[in-house]
Amino acid sequence: MKKTILALLALVLTAGMTGLVGSPAEAATAQRSSTKVGYTRVVVAPAVYDLIGTAGITPAPVQGAKAGAFKGTLAAKFPITGYRLRGLRIKHSGGLNLSAGSATITVSRFNIDLARLRVSGRVNGTVGNVGRVDLFKVRASDRRDLGAVKLTLTKTAADALNATFGVNAFAENATFGYATPKPLSRF
Repeated sequence: MKKTILALLALVLTAGMTGLVGSPAEAATAQRSSTKVGYTRVVVAPAVYDLIGTAGITPAPVQGAKAGAFKGTLAAKFPITGYRLRGLRIKHSGGLNLSAGSATITVSRFNIDLARLRVSGRVNGTVGNVGRVDLFKVRASDRRDLGAVKLTLTKTAADALNATFGVNAFAENATFGYATPKPLSRF
């Protein structure tokens, strides 16, 4: 399964990024930063979107991200600001703020690390400034209509959400959403 996910995303990225740098060999060693070179769309799983709404948690894009309705749930777009095909890493700007009353958590500056099949991000909010942590595990999608890959919660992310909002609703390995990198697409 790991090879399938890596092959799918590497194909998407290589095809998109080679137009920026020329040959596939140049693309393999390329590194870009501080330049928008597309975006990654993340769709919140419908069950999670319902859970968030029921718990009174309001999501809002921050730091240049965009969000809106998508197939009965929420989709957010995060600008791709850098990538490294060697090591298979995609950097993003923007993020999401989740709030309910005085409780808040902001996750931002996501990095997709395909070599480890993890998505990390900077976390701060009511629980304090946690710093960069692994938020999601990248898995094969069971809803291709929502995204190329499935994002499941890490224990760290599930515990932070539960602690921040005083719930027991989030669990390690539970599906949070779906992601599709779209290199060279207009943000």
